[in-house]
Amino acid sequence: MIELVAGTVDTSAAARISTTVRRWIVIEPEAIEHSRATIPMFRDWLALLDGQPVGVGSCSLNLGMEEDTAAFAVACVLPQARGQGVGTAIYRQVSSHARELDKSELMTWGYEDDAGGVAFAELYGFTIVKRNRGLRLVLDGCPRPTVDLPDEITITTLADSPALARGVWETASEAMPDIPYYTVPMSAGSFDEFAARSFSGPKYIPEATFIAVREREVVGYAQLVWMSRAAGIVDHAMLAVRRAWRGHGIAKALKARQIMWALDNDLTELRTANDERNSSARAVNANFAYTPLPEQIGYRGPLLADE
Repeated sequence: MIELVAGTVDTSAAARISTTVRRWIVIEPEAIEHSRATIPMFRDWLALLDGQPVGVGSCSLNLGMEEDTAAFAVACVLPQARGQGVGTAIYRQVSSHARELDKSELMTWGYEDDAGGVAFAELYGFTIVKRNRGLRLVLDGCPRPTVDLPDEITITTLADSPALARGVWETASEAMPDIPYYTVPMSAGSFDEFAARSFSGPKYIPEATFIAVREREVVGYAQLVWMSRAAGIVDHAMLAVRRAWRGHGIAKALKARQIMWALDNDLTELRTANDERNSSARAVNANFAYTPLPEQIGYRGPLLADE
């Protein structure tokens, strides 16, 4: 018997299932709880098969693209529980919530090497609209980079300079629309919305939110966030430089500063992913010893009809 219950019933199980299925994206219970508190209209469910938790699903407005006609959904089913209708049950549930959000489609992510997930997406008519090139940087034996900046630029952190938070938001507001997107440009939202998502919660590391400054003006920033504290893994959440300052080596310097911080704090690994069309971000990463991960696939597809 398949049953869907609120994700709050067992957040630890939801996090464990999500991490098992997504593999290169570690999901911790605290991060799920933060999503419930900060993402507009976020709902999540735990799928039980004969009473045992085997899948998770979630659906919400798509962050930064709330005006899109699609809601953002996640559906994860443990490999051993596939082929028994669990994925379809989750798909029907997230579709129902998407209708409540007045959306007519779903956007979701998968991995190219997850044959079952790819087959499921194809079966229900999802199309590939985006590919992200995943990367990891294993820090054991990683060479220490140098930080080369234009003379007038300095790097600080949000921990040391909290008054620069609004400048970071202004930089994000300028840079996000330039990131390759699905159908509508990405947006940082209002300052309060951006701060709630980027400057709070269990993933936030103020001392690893690096800011490039020229005469007290923010010209770029790079943010690391926790993926797994226990495993010492952090994620490159964002790297942005204002348009007038691109091409001056600031992005590379910020990336080098992130790697130095991770080495200084005895972390194990950095992870990131960039759209295959984002040539500038991929060129910055090419300066360092990242190695590829399985490609992330962005899907867009129809809502499933109610029973």
